[in-house]
Amino acid sequence: MTPPDQSDGAVRLPQGQGVLRRMLRDRNQARLGQGGAPQLPQLPAPTPARAAATAIGRAADRLYGLPMLPISVKPGALTLAELPELLPDLPLVAVLQGPGDNLGAIGMCPQTVAALIEWQALGRVTTRALERRRPTRSDALLCSDFIDALLHDLPAEMEGVEGFEAISGYRFLTHLDDPRPLGLMLEDKPFRSLSFELRVGGTEAREGRLLLALPQSGLAKRPPRPDAPAVVPPPLPPAAPRPTLQAAVQDAPVELSAILCRRHVSLAELRALTEGRLLSLPRSCLTQATLETVSGQVVAGGKFGEAEGCHAIRLRDLSVPLSEAPAAPAAGMAPAAIDLTQPDPFRAPQAPMGDFMATPLDAMGG
Repeated sequence: MTPPDQSDGAVRLPQGQGVLRRMLRDRNQARLGQGGAPQLPQLPAPTPARAAATAIGRAADRLYGLPMLPISVKPGALTLAELPELLPDLPLVAVLQGPGDNLGAIGMCPQTVAALIEWQALGRVTTRALERRRPTRSDALLCSDFIDALLHDLPAEMEGVEGFEAISGYRFLTHLDDPRPLGLMLEDKPFRSLSFELRVGGTEAREGRLLLALPQSGLAKRPPRPDAPAVVPPPLPPAAPRPTLQAAVQDAPVELSAILCRRHVSLAELRALTEGRLLSLPRSCLTQATLETVSGQVVAGGKFGEAEGCHAIRLRDLSVPLSEAPAAPAAGMAPAAIDLTQPDPFRAPQAPMGDFMATPLDAMGG
């Protein structure tokens, strides 16, 4: 190949490349002369480094208006054992929650953490010396919004980049005081990593590091060949019936209470209650008695009365109005020492039976 001619101090392209460029220029001019649109320039193919640099700069600017210039971005792959060794010195370590049970991690050096906090607190980044200490949980909370913003913008910029297809859906989960528990919290699988060298701030800037590690997505399955026979899975055996507690629950005792009515009384009336005092009850309470559980759930209702010297309740369907209820006894009866399904007479009490029935029927309902 003939070397470029530099006799006049200007670098000229070889003869072949100059001819091709002139032909392309002539073709574009001919298209424009015929009313065509100019040819758009070819955009460079997206790379992980370029997409990640755009994402982190855009996240800082959109969230805080903070100038964040990526000096270098290095995509890589690492194992879980290598992750703690690649973190910056005294890092702020945060665990990231992804889709399903996927967990990732991010580590920021003290310079990057200090720049984010100073910008939020002072509106500028200083160059003062930092005290050597471990980041606290308060530092992590102040940086969590930036972490979430980066994880939100990164998938959109990484779209179409090979190897970074499954990095969406992650967010800040928690902060770790010590990076050593990462080996217990994260799954032992390959990780995709992005290592950032950053210049954070305007005229006064801090240079820091940031490492992002997300679990590697599963390998894509190869499509079956057209001539391959279809694989039909064998039918699953019928599942065995699972044991239940129905039999034991059916024999469990249930405590029921018979309620004639409920009446509201004042505090003065309650304090005036003494032995032998009569309470006035409405006449309708005899036909509207209910059976209730301890928790107050109504399970049945009916008419209160007496049969063979015992208190009894004739059950009826509560969904049927009382005027349409059948006169015959219902199938089930309330707890008493008598089975009211038999054709025994069912009548209202005629004689006093205990302290409750000491109230005359004529006085009830007053």
